[in-house]
Amino acid sequence: MSSFVLVLLIAIVAVFAPWKITIGVLAVILVLLLFFRFINLGFYLIVFLCPFIYLQLFIGRDINIPYVDVIAMFVFAAWGLRSLFLPPHGGLPLLKSWGKGAKLSLENFPGLLFFLLFFLASILSLINTESFFFSLKYILRPLTFFYLMFVVLPYNIINSKKILFRVFWILFGVGIFVSLMGLWSIIFSTSEGLFRRAIPVEIFGIPILGTNHNLISEVLISVIPICFILIWETNKLWLKKFLIVGLLFMIAINLLTLSRTGWIALALELAILVFVKYRKNVKSFAKLGLIIFLIVSPLVVYGYIFMTSEVVRSSNLNRLALTKIALENFYNHPIVGNGAGTFIEQVSQNRWYIVDYGSPSEAHGVVQKLLAETGLIGFLTFFALLGYILLRLVKIYRQMPEEEPFKNIILALTLTSFGSIVFQFFQTSYFVSKFWLPLGIALAVARLAEEEVREKKKSNYVKG
Repeated sequence: MSSFVLVLLIAIVAVFAPWKITIGVLAVILVLLLFFRFINLGFYLIVFLCPFIYLQLFIGRDINIPYVDVIAMFVFAAWGLRSLFLPPHGGLPLLKSWGKGAKLSLENFPGLLFFLLFFLASILSLINTESFFFSLKYILRPLTFFYLMFVVLPYNIINSKKILFRVFWILFGVGIFVSLMGLWSIIFSTSEGLFRRAIPVEIFGIPILGTNHNLISEVLISVIPICFILIWETNKLWLKKFLIVGLLFMIAINLLTLSRTGWIALALELAILVFVKYRKNVKSFAKLGLIIFLIVSPLVVYGYIFMTSEVVRSSNLNRLALTKIALENFYNHPIVGNGAGTFIEQVSQNRWYIVDYGSPSEAHGVVQKLLAETGLIGFLTFFALLGYILLRLVKIYRQMPEEEPFKNIILALTLTSFGSIVFQFFQTSYFVSKFWLPLGIALAVARLAEEEVREKKKSNYVKG
């Protein structure tokens, strides 16, 4: 009966609607059905595309949306429909008695309370904005969008170790691909002079990753700790060697971006890893660290010279100017802010900034962004959400015995989450897929680890 109704609706659309609308509707239905049947495939595409937010679908003249967001919407819709209608969790009983035995529950939405608090803080910021509908749209996308698509979705789709490690291998491939882009940019650089750095390159004329050097480092900071997981979990010697070479390649390219944020985040990740996992052998690692430092010291000197150049000084002045504007607007409305998504508008109203730098820019740091747009309430609730993620990871890590394989996975994803958060103190990707998807994956791993701990406790209790 349902199939007949669907075919009838399609026939009606085909007869009465323009051909472009008919093709569009058919395409939407087919893609939705595809991901309904092969939902994991859709999620793997999201993982692969998550850094490439400048690879976009253009609809008409005014609408452009990253392909990763388009696919995420289809996969999210497919997940919702599967949860409602597929047995054993869904089906007609759900329609008769909402919630009983259904897969959809509050447990499917990690950190929901903290997100809702941030959502309400963003709603409160509408009080002070002159662009009410623009800010309201911004609250829906990207603010609500990032939570549903890149936190809730991975949390529910990654339900086995098999899926998890497929995700890890895809991310490893993405890291190698991005590193090759950086290497290509150095070898075939068109810039003159001594100073060269790894930057994204265009693919068939499209800057799929963007154009800034930080965008390479941002991806690698998320992927490098995942390389350690694959190395630890691999038994084949040749594959382990391949992974180690890939890891060293990514670290080298991250250094060659000359990204100050990338260097800081990488140093913190590696320092925490050594302290937590290898602290018993810290003396050995100190010697190895000294050798590595001597090897890369020319690069450090090169980086220092570059960072004292006129280009970097100009970048620093730009960041200081943006920070000053953010603080001035924060002082005007310190509690609820000036309106979600309005920072660029605030900058455009500062005539001295426009005179010096031309066009308005986004806040170079999540702290400045939140304080200016959502005030102290938005700042506190947003970091409460991030704190919830990190604390949940740390909690399950401390609960797990040393011999438990998930312990190493949790450690590495905690490093990924922490490094990504550190990066956003100085960058502008705070509400997009490449920042939030790794956090969603980390939460999914925490859930898998918690389930395994419960199962082992239950098994031991039965045996006892």
